[in-house]
Amino acid sequence: MKKVLAIVFLVISIILSPTIALAERETIEVDLNLEEQDLAYTFFDLSNGEATLLQSGKGQNILIDTGSLESQEELEQRLKMYDVEFIDTIIITNQTEEYTGNLQWLIDNFNVKTVIVPAILKNQMVSFYFLHDKEVIGWKKGDSTELIPFLKSEVIYVEEREGVDQGALAILFSYGKQTLLFMGIADKQVEKQLVEEYSLKSTILKVADFGSAKGTTQRFLDEVDPQVAILFKKKDFPVSELVLERLQETWIDIYQTYRLGTVSIKCHNDDYEILTVRPEEEEFSFGLANNLSKLFKK
Repeated sequence: MKKVLAIVFLVISIILSPTIALAERETIEVDLNLEEQDLAYTFFDLSNGEATLLQSGKGQNILIDTGSLESQEELEQRLKMYDVEFIDTIIITNQTEEYTGNLQWLIDNFNVKTVIVPAILKNQMVSFYFLHDKEVIGWKKGDSTELIPFLKSEVIYVEEREGVDQGALAILFSYGKQTLLFMGIADKQVEKQLVEEYSLKSTILKVADFGSAKGTTQRFLDEVDPQVAILFKKKDFPVSELVLERLQETWIDIYQTYRLGTVSIKCHNDDYEILTVRPEEEEFSFGLANNLSKLFKK
């Protein structure tokens, strides 16, 4: 069942658990008030590249991808917004610059303990990013683990073909009744293979390759059947109109980070809340847009 709440700004800060403090102009602190068994996915609104923060109610921080080097200042600001002073684990789902541009900077500044990379690229990345003193784990198809309590991850695809997408991952994250399908590659044949091999139904779909026309086919969307789709921004690379049209016609709530701002999805177990934050405007909204709050329950 879907429940929609529309709440004015002054009331939100009193009755809803996630809070935002405005210390000074263009400075925002986001407190999601996570309970011990809560989990939050936060998709940062970088101007170029992908970076997704996973936070547990026990204080653990996992970062999936690092954004482009030119987005480093934006990434730093957003990590401060969410009070991230250290990162337990970084996961790399694609070797290209829009995903790995700030890896070295993060390692140097956030006391990163573990780096997870595609197994096929492990030796190459250890050498290139000077990871010899870190715990580096290579993920292969079929690998599954519990990264933090109650959060299960399963690698369902690794691109082995040579080329810019070599090593690209597709991962299923499961927390309670909520599932996030995190696509690191857009490829129609890959999607066909996944549809044939796995049950893909997910609450949230992180759309691959910034919404390029190379993937996110209708058959794939029908199988995933997400309630929410997240699209990141790649500089000078517009989202495919065909992909947007498919998402809209499938009645999926679409969150384009460069349009709506940073998107946080706070998961409890059988429900979730969505919060969007735009630092430069010193305002926030719950739900689809403009000061709406949504609470989804199954």
